[in-house]
Amino acid sequence: MLKPYKRISKKELKEDKFVTFTIKAKDYLESNARTIMWAVIAVVVVIFLASFYVRSKKQANIAANELLGRALFTLNQGKESETEQQLKELIDNYDGVSAAGEGCFFLAKYYWQKDDCANAKIYFTKYLDDYGNDDLLAAASHAGYADCLLKDGNSREAAENYEKAARVNKKSPQAPSYLYSAAKTYLELDDLSKVKELASEIIENYEESEYKRRAEILLNTVKYKS
Repeated sequence: MLKPYKRISKKELKEDKFVTFTIKAKDYLESNARTIMWAVIAVVVVIFLASFYVRSKKQANIAANELLGRALFTLNQGKESETEQQLKELIDNYDGVSAAGEGCFFLAKYYWQKDDCANAKIYFTKYLDDYGNDDLLAAASHAGYADCLLKDGNSREAAENYEKAARVNKKSPQAPSYLYSAAKTYLELDDLSKVKELASEIIENYEESEYKRRAEILLNTVKYKS
């Protein structure tokens, strides 16, 4: 005799689905155990490497800043050769770290002060190419590079770099002095249109600057030569 049909309850249906899911999951884990194991290992390795990188970068920043501090201290003591060695060590061993960028600028400035334009240009350029994230140092690097070019007789490029120095941050207190240096160099090149352009910019945008009066003199010179 046939048994009467028994309707499956929602609870029984859920339990049956859970059992089916559990069995399928178990089968999947057993058949893909090796793949899952390597995936877990890969995640652990990535987490470890990321943690190691962050820790190493932090330690590099601390060490680089300490070396920069020592280099500037020896510079203030007048120990030039020791300063030069420490700054080179900083740049070579901690490339990419912000303190190494500062060291690069100070080494360029060190050579600039010694009239060693060849080496000064190398490190001013390196700072601008590899770092340059500090407006004050970037502008000073362009200006220092321009000074060296001027001594080498490359007046046109020098004027362009003075102008670049002024454009790094137009609100900088040094901006009008850089513009004036550019204008004066263009005057030596007899490029009167550039002199007029830059002198006018100083007069219009830097009314409180001491360079306003100097710019006015440059404009009068242009009028006289025209």
